[in-house]
Amino acid sequence: MYRPITRVMLSTFFVFLCCHKAALAQGHVRGIVVHELTGTGVSGVIVQFTPRRLRTTTGVDGRFFLEGVPTGTRELQVRRIGYRVGSAIVDVVEGDTVDVTIVISPAATRLRDIVVTPGRFGVLDANVVSNQTLSREDIETIPQVGEDVFRAIKRLPGLAAGDISTRLNVRGGTDQELLVLLDGMELYEPYHLKDFDGVLGIVDVYSVGGIDLATGGFGVEYGDHTAGLVSMRTRIPPTAQTRTTLGVSITNLSLMNQGAFSGGRGQWLVSARRGYLDVALKLTGGDDNLSPVYWDVLGKLEYQLSDRHRMTFNTLHAFDDLNFADFDEDGLLESRWNSNYGWSTWSADWSDNISMQAIAFVGRVNRERGGWFDENRRLRGPERAFVSDGRTLNVGGGRVDFGFSFSDRALLKVGVEAKHQRADYLYQAETRSVRGSSGSELVARFDTLTVDIEPRGEELATYAALRVQPVEGFTFEIGARYDRVTHTGDNDVGPRVFASYDLSGATTIRGSLGRYFQSHGIHQLDVGDGVQSFFPSDRADQMAVGVEHRIGGVTLRGEAYRRVYADQRPRFLSLDRELDPFAEVEWDRVGIDPDNGEARGAELFVQRDVGGAWAWSVAYALSEARDNIDGQWVPRTFDQRHALTLSVIHRPSDRWHISAAFHFHSGWPITESVFGADTLADGTVELTRDFSALNAERLPSYHRIDFRVTRNFPLGRGTLQAYFDMFNLYNRKNLRSYFYSVRFNDGQLTSRRGNGEEMLPFLPSLGLRWEF
Repeated sequence: MYRPITRVMLSTFFVFLCCHKAALAQGHVRGIVVHELTGTGVSGVIVQFTPRRLRTTTGVDGRFFLEGVPTGTRELQVRRIGYRVGSAIVDVVEGDTVDVTIVISPAATRLRDIVVTPGRFGVLDANVVSNQTLSREDIETIPQVGEDVFRAIKRLPGLAAGDISTRLNVRGGTDQELLVLLDGMELYEPYHLKDFDGVLGIVDVYSVGGIDLATGGFGVEYGDHTAGLVSMRTRIPPTAQTRTTLGVSITNLSLMNQGAFSGGRGQWLVSARRGYLDVALKLTGGDDNLSPVYWDVLGKLEYQLSDRHRMTFNTLHAFDDLNFADFDEDGLLESRWNSNYGWSTWSADWSDNISMQAIAFVGRVNRERGGWFDENRRLRGPERAFVSDGRTLNVGGGRVDFGFSFSDRALLKVGVEAKHQRADYLYQAETRSVRGSSGSELVARFDTLTVDIEPRGEELATYAALRVQPVEGFTFEIGARYDRVTHTGDNDVGPRVFASYDLSGATTIRGSLGRYFQSHGIHQLDVGDGVQSFFPSDRADQMAVGVEHRIGGVTLRGEAYRRVYADQRPRFLSLDRELDPFAEVEWDRVGIDPDNGEARGAELFVQRDVGGAWAWSVAYALSEARDNIDGQWVPRTFDQRHALTLSVIHRPSDRWHISAAFHFHSGWPITESVFGADTLADGTVELTRDFSALNAERLPSYHRIDFRVTRNFPLGRGTLQAYFDMFNLYNRKNLRSYFYSVRFNDGQLTSRRGNGEEMLPFLPSLGLRWEF
């Protein structure tokens, strides 16, 4: 099994090594950017040479390294929002490394760059102006499974997710309430292996240059979702050389190539990944009959038309092929997913006061799923089921956003988006269940559901927001958004207000208040649960207030929030909480129709990282998420009252990186099973199973420790990075559900609850990444 993979890896490395051309007459520049007043390193500073656009970004300690710099005397410029532009003249000598220190001083920040919303995190890209920044070094070296974009941000407060799934539940909301964007394009199904709750994201984490996570409300330029926003940006390719990255791990092989043409005016990035998750399953004792395969390809081409105009072309393709055949247990699953997106973006600065971004896009998501199971049980529910499920979503449209700066203290944002959507549903399910009658026989019941519909519709959205700064340090934004959805008949208007007050250079207070709507997506019909018509949009009113304080290298952020739901559409739950690809035909499936709901809580995040040998962070959340169903308040599926994450990082040298993280949260709600026995007229005993009050009980508390060691090896003109990761270090048995043992002896029924489906056990993994 491993020898063919090794041969492929070595062959691929050899081919790229032979084909890669080393740049001639080049040197290297190493340096640090420091704050004029404090003398400490400044992270997230863009460092670049002019007129060539060779550039990089400083790390958390303010240090940077540029290799492949053409020889000669050149000007090096540094830029960061909130600081004046700095520069230095360096003499680059062939084959040598030049050391340089650049000092920058604070400057006034442009109004359009001020963050006025609480609950906003900047991830991966250190030059994001937001409440929390994680450097790319941190993301690549923190303990995680599968090197996944969504897993990388799970440790931030306000998020809930299982070990296997990468679906993020923001502050008690469902994953469908989260808007996911990649370079401005909405990803409708951003996960691989969706039949098992989305094991991985369809975007390779190493191709991502930055992520914004908004959990406490987002501006009117974003809409049609109620809980949060994840906005990913692809990496900025180098402008003076070609870089290739090869990666291999237990779960996948990956390749990324990026570079420039036309003297740096054009840039490209291509990333491809092929998954071998079946190998990881075997290492953890998984079922040999399960064969999950996935791949994804991401491409980006940018071209600077002029100093004020830039065109970008993106494409993303993802494919899943999942097969499960266990004829001993009488079951079969065959599932295929295709996700295809293409979009182009035109960014323009018409003048110093007028900016524009226009995007045109198309997308297609296709699903084919089929299979059957035969459980041969005597409890109420289906004993045999057959499912055939085919669905397609086609979407196309465009969006235009404008920004008008009237002065240094007033900014107007306006935009409009229109798209056409078409969905095709071809679904069929047949179930057979056996239950006792009032007489002396067992009665077999057959149910058949067939759906063949093709809904179509248009969506139109427009917004306007005015951001002003009436006095120094206080910024206020007020706006509204209008959404019209033809397939649901919705016409929604959502006003939103944001404010930010900078008490000093170290303390900022932010608040938000707004109304958010989410329409019933044309691709979101629960046809397997019998739903064939669309419901009106959900509504959520949100408010949040937060404070951020920075002192002595420590960042402290606290926030309180409340989200009130109204007009929620019905939804369906699987009460056993098991990962089941045929959940819609299982007997534990129930529908709920909440009258209203709420999510509220308080979050605290503390981090210290000044670029030295040690860094740490603490994230704590106290929260509650619940629905009002028939006059009773019921906890939501991912309600976790307490959640805590502790992270420690040790950098003994530039080549070593050691990190550990402890995760804890209160047990999720669960619905207890209730068993009974019916004696038929002929003396046959039928065991029955029902449920107690919805989500009235709790699973045990969840906790685990993860550990990771990363080592960088200089290799030729590149770097070989090796890592060893240990997930769930002490092999904690965290439960996802309960199993029950039931006995009927001498007319007495006894049932006992025991451990059920477990989360991931101790999982060691290792990988290599070679960048040259």
